[in-house]
Amino acid sequence: MASLVRITGVVQGVGFRPHIYRRAIARGLSGWVANDAWGVLLYLESDPEAARGEVGALLQELPPLAKVDEVTVVEVASRKVDGFSIAPSLGGASTTAEIARDIAVCADCLAEMRDPADRRHGYPYISCTNCGPRYSVMTALPYDRANTTMAPWELCQDCLAEYTDPNDRRFHAEPIACPVCGPTYRIHLPGAETPFEPGEAGVEAVALTAKLLADGRIVAIKGIGGYHLACDARNSGAVRRLREAKFRKEKPFALMVRDLQAAARLAEVSIEDAKLLSSPSAPIVLLPALAALEGVAPESDLLGVMLAYTPLHHLLFDAGAPEALVMTSGNRSSEPIAYRDEEALGRFGSMADAVLAGERPIARRLDDSLYSHGGPAPVLRRSRGMAPSFCAELPAEGAFLGCGADLKGTVALGVSGRALVSQFLGDLEFHEVQQAHRETVLDLVRMYAIDRSSLLLCADAHPRYFSRKLAETYAQEFGAAEPLLVQHHRAHIASVLAERGMWESRVVGVALDGTGFGDDGTIWGGEFFVGSLRHGLVRRSSLERAHLLGGEAAVRRPMQALAGFVADDEMWKIFAAPAFGLEDADFRALSGLRRRPLGAVATTSAGRLFDAVAAICGFTRSMTYEGQAAMWLESIARKAGWSSAAEGYAFETAPGGALGFQGMLAQAARDRLDRVPTGEIASRFHRGFASAVAGRAATLAHAEGIGAVVLSGGVFQNRLLTQEVERILTEAGVGVWMNATLSCNDENIALGQIAIAATAGGRGRG
Repeated sequence: MASLVRITGVVQGVGFRPHIYRRAIARGLSGWVANDAWGVLLYLESDPEAARGEVGALLQELPPLAKVDEVTVVEVASRKVDGFSIAPSLGGASTTAEIARDIAVCADCLAEMRDPADRRHGYPYISCTNCGPRYSVMTALPYDRANTTMAPWELCQDCLAEYTDPNDRRFHAEPIACPVCGPTYRIHLPGAETPFEPGEAGVEAVALTAKLLADGRIVAIKGIGGYHLACDARNSGAVRRLREAKFRKEKPFALMVRDLQAAARLAEVSIEDAKLLSSPSAPIVLLPALAALEGVAPESDLLGVMLAYTPLHHLLFDAGAPEALVMTSGNRSSEPIAYRDEEALGRFGSMADAVLAGERPIARRLDDSLYSHGGPAPVLRRSRGMAPSFCAELPAEGAFLGCGADLKGTVALGVSGRALVSQFLGDLEFHEVQQAHRETVLDLVRMYAIDRSSLLLCADAHPRYFSRKLAETYAQEFGAAEPLLVQHHRAHIASVLAERGMWESRVVGVALDGTGFGDDGTIWGGEFFVGSLRHGLVRRSSLERAHLLGGEAAVRRPMQALAGFVADDEMWKIFAAPAFGLEDADFRALSGLRRRPLGAVATTSAGRLFDAVAAICGFTRSMTYEGQAAMWLESIARKAGWSSAAEGYAFETAPGGALGFQGMLAQAARDRLDRVPTGEIASRFHRGFASAVAGRAATLAHAEGIGAVVLSGGVFQNRLLTQEVERILTEAGVGVWMNATLSCNDENIALGQIAIAATAGGRGRG
């Protein structure tokens, strides 16, 4: 009699098998451990009762990155195994193993890299079982060296000895290499015949790169999931030149520093921030700025900071690179990050002074993950180090594919009762992002061995969304059924419920964002629902209806948004006053749009309401990136000081019971004319809107006997608003649920789509 033990979770690529092997040897067990298509399989020459006890001991003190989700033990016939071993990986008809994410370089590897006596001294690809690339180099599951982009590099005798030594931390560490047997870096400099001629390699290339950065040059640097464009953050000329090269007018740049001490010289770093910055995922964290860095984060009181997370980054700082580097994705604004060498060398000819390219191929592009400083909804973007990952259990075993939304695109795959959400892909209006979407879909479907014809595809209900068109194309190519269309804001609420496994719970759902196609053909964005995933979410209230004059143009121009939100013609005339900074010609043009609203679209968008108030406060130019006006409005409110006890603008009940804002806009305009500081106007708006939203949600909850309110949608990335709404609801005795694993922005739409599809009562009710 023997036992076969199935272990699922994050158990591949994190040192799990070596851990089991060492503990099994120490306990004198007989059997083997192997990767397979579902996770890890453990065979023990013990009956099931004894095996359960042994497994409990084997799973003590797991490697830091390992996570066990489920353990099952079944009785099998004895195979008369003597001793314990790591067996070759096993194949399978389907795959449900969790994909290991990329991990920041560990302290042990850094110490070796900096030790002149170590054979990996100065080696930019140093890694071990506890650190290094995973998903970015993985080409298939299970996670073995043959299934990575390191496969072409055969291990030298020294590396092979480490790889096969159970007592070495590189035992079965798939990406390991050294200067003798592994890839290296090479710098490419502008040449006469080609955009970049190959130059120095290895240590010399790193040293030259550090000097170029110190001299104010822009260098494209190959990282884990793609290329970054880097320059000295304190060199305003270099920063300005980088903005021009990327066509990135005002959107903040991310910064990279060597360590926490350097981060603390730039921004306020709390204990929690320090833990996040130093975590294995090493994300960018938005922190309150202390340093003034011209051109890095215009009009923002926050800086996006990350720590060096690859051996190469540390080598650059060791070689004399500036203390603070702008480290922004290697692309032009809104394009996907470049990750193939040939693409990089062609693309960066007019953007960079040099390219530091590594020989190890990147299997797929990954942006840096992004967190907000503090607040109840800290995740802003999940990518390198965080995704893809299983984010929820599903109530159905079928295969589902959620194609997400057009902004903040992701895809979600439902397989064997679990929901996996991809990395951030970008905005689908760009063809290259659509290609990235397609690559990710095909990648995940192949990796998890899904029968494509069996997929239930899901798409946003917006008839003009690229994500919907892609879903329809996939259905045709896969021979699958037509996609299930899911309403955007219900998907937001469903994503929170799916994360929590709340399939039956009745909730009040509040979805606040900029744009989503509504059931009535208008653009929603300020919605209140009541219901559950199992029985559907019914819209019970919303912001009052306004208009987007000129259609999509109003999304980019806050003053045009304001013109469509002000209902009263007499009130509109106020905005001709010089205090609002609107040119006469612009005022006349907007007044003309109000008189002849051709192409106007009805909307209940909370995002556009923020834009309208930003326009009252002085943001009258066009936005150069999504959410810019709302972020500016939050920033000036925060700078003005914040008190929940202070007065906020009143919102009224509009005809039909909607949440009305005409009186609020009028009061804000009068305050501007009375020279009330714009920061105070912004603060009053935030307090008033939070009170109105929380009050409406609490009223619905109490009337329906519901104990929890779900908050989701990109507007809840506003920390002032979200903290105030949460405080008011909590004081009213109502629980607050928000996205915890995913961002509350549109990257959660794909999960919400498959959650609705997987719920029996959700079919056809999207």
